Amino acid sequence: MCAMKNPVRQTVLLNRLPVRQLHLLRQIGRLADERYVSVYLVGGVVRDLLLKRENWDLDLTVEGNGIAFARQVADRYGAGLAVFERFATARLTFPDGLKMDIATTRRESYAQPAVLPTVQPASIEEDLYRRDFTINAMAMQLNPGQFGRLLDAYGGQRDLRARTIRVLHAGSFQDDPTRIFRAIRFEQRFGFRLERTTLRLLAQAASTNLIQQLSGPRLQNEILLLFAEHDPVRAIARLAQLKLLRFLHRRLCYTKTVKRVVTAAPKALAWWARRFQDSVIDRPIVYLMALSSESSPDVVAAMIRRLALSRVQAENMSAGGSRVDRALKRLTNKGTVRPSQVYRLLADLSDEALVLLLAKQVDMKRGVRLSLLKRHLVAYVKNKAVKTALTGRDLQAMGLQPGPQYKTILGKLLDARIDGMITTEADERALAHRLLKKAVLVVREK
Repeated sequence: MCAMKNPVRQTVLLNRLPVRQLHLLRQIGRLADERYVSVYLVGGVVRDLLLKRENWDLDLTVEGNGIAFARQVADRYGAGLAVFERFATARLTFPDGLKMDIATTRRESYAQPAVLPTVQPASIEEDLYRRDFTINAMAMQLNPGQFGRLLDAYGGQRDLRARTIRVLHAGSFQDDPTRIFRAIRFEQRFGFRLERTTLRLLAQAASTNLIQQLSGPRLQNEILLLFAEHDPVRAIARLAQLKLLRFLHRRLCYTKTVKRVVTAAPKALAWWARRFQDSVIDRPIVYLMALSSESSPDVVAAMIRRLALSRVQAENMSAGGSRVDRALKRLTNKGTVRPSQVYRLLADLSDEALVLLLAKQVDMKRGVRLSLLKRHLVAYVKNKAVKTALTGRDLQAMGLQPGPQYKTILGKLLDARIDGMITTEADERALAHRLLKKAVLVVREK
């Protein structure tokens, strides 16, 4: 193992933090001195301070008992505390909502590839060596006498300057195959390159079935984090290039059509965000829907099971195929479509499915039909707020016995409202009476 090389005092780096976080870290450093332990800021936040990127995720590690120290911090600041004994880690939530992880410096060992590690207390040097890449294996000490001292034993600063992703040891991807996805995520986020040996090791690990051994939740976490990046299109192309899509399903293919839909997704998402600012979209699921948009229902169902998706996520995935295609065909064909018909066509589709529908039309690059579709979507979202003045009780008061006719008549009232054929409660009552008479005639004829 490398020895620590020329630790540098870098207090100026910590000054890039918001005042609240910087003040809190100074106080925690003083508390660590009181408790005779060394405490460090570690991981991605150190990397991003060096890159001058915003990242206020505060991950701390303690040479000593990290959980005991976390309890002391929680007591002093009235923070909520969640403890994860297996990983010697605690998560604090401060009264103002600020979150912080505090862990014991530790080494990790893997009984077999792709399983969660066994952890043991260790030095800060060993703790940094267990991490995924050199750029994430740096720390900054917080104790007052050493506040801001940068610890970089494994060349993290060198690789940041060289814009390089490098693993710390040859068995890194074997120990934890999720690092394959993290390597791609950082490569695309920062515009870095995979160092030659790292790329070879990644390709070797990807050519095996190690990823297949990951649990559904662990694989889901990495895939959705990757798809949550600012622009995941290149990352998805990289997954395809490295033949990693087979771990979602062996028949999942990055065809030209799928590529066009995935590439169109950012434009569709951007338009939706501008037009419907109150809508909260699950962006990673939109990309997963785009990626599987040409797959059969059986393949999509298998992907849902493999990734252990939630019920809502599964419903989105299932709607991303033929239902979206049918809606798209109907809404972009020539001919008049009444607003109520648009409403009925889209009523059961989530906002994510509507974004996918738009992405599929963006892909086709047909300006007139794209504009028509956007008008339909704007009208549909507006019409979702339309309600009938009458209710089932009103229909009952008019003499209609409870039954399936209620839904039919109320549905026709809503359609008439949406189409602008009626505008007042009196209009609704008049139409309801006509519909009731018609219903009575139908019953008598039977």
